[in-house]
Amino acid sequence: MKNKKEFQNLYTINPETNAYTIDVSLDDYSELFNGWDASPLRKKDLEPELLDYLEQAGYEIPIKENVEICFFLSKTKKDVDKENRSIVGVKNNFKVNLFFINKTLQKYYRQTLTYIFLSISFLFIAYSLGSSEIISLTLIREALFIGGWFLLWEAFSLFFFTAHDEKTRRKVFQRFLDSKVYFKDID
Repeated sequence: MKNKKEFQNLYTINPETNAYTIDVSLDDYSELFNGWDASPLRKKDLEPELLDYLEQAGYEIPIKENVEICFFLSKTKKDVDKENRSIVGVKNNFKVNLFFINKTLQKYYRQTLTYIFLSISFLFIAYSLGSSEIISLTLIREALFIGGWFLLWEAFSLFFFTAHDEKTRRKVFQRFLDSKVYFKDID
């Protein structure tokens, strides 16, 4: 585990809140959101590169640490109304990402249960067939054994590996949703 001093080289720490600050420089408020999205500001998607950068920073900073997101913008372009709507839009984007992550996790859990049920069914049928001298019955029995163990492995893999990555991603976005998002002026 990296200590706090190693991350101080990458991210600043706000001395007032003791939270890591993810700094993003902007030329204009429009750089926050996807230019192809025609939705109102509060519903727009974040710019994909910005979202990737924030997500990567979220993984780099230990999950137990608090973060803040600071957008730097020229003082001449300051617009308090746009700032407030942009902050709402950024937070809404985090909520949408959390919604889709939770939907994905629900899908993984349903698939896991389905795989376990099918695995137990295949293995039970294979054991109940017993050994036989008939080649086609032996082939079916072996196929059921292989299928049952394969499905059990898939359930294990999905639950412990794939879902784990999504749960970590959910923690990152939940932390962003709970974090302070603000703008600072550049002179």
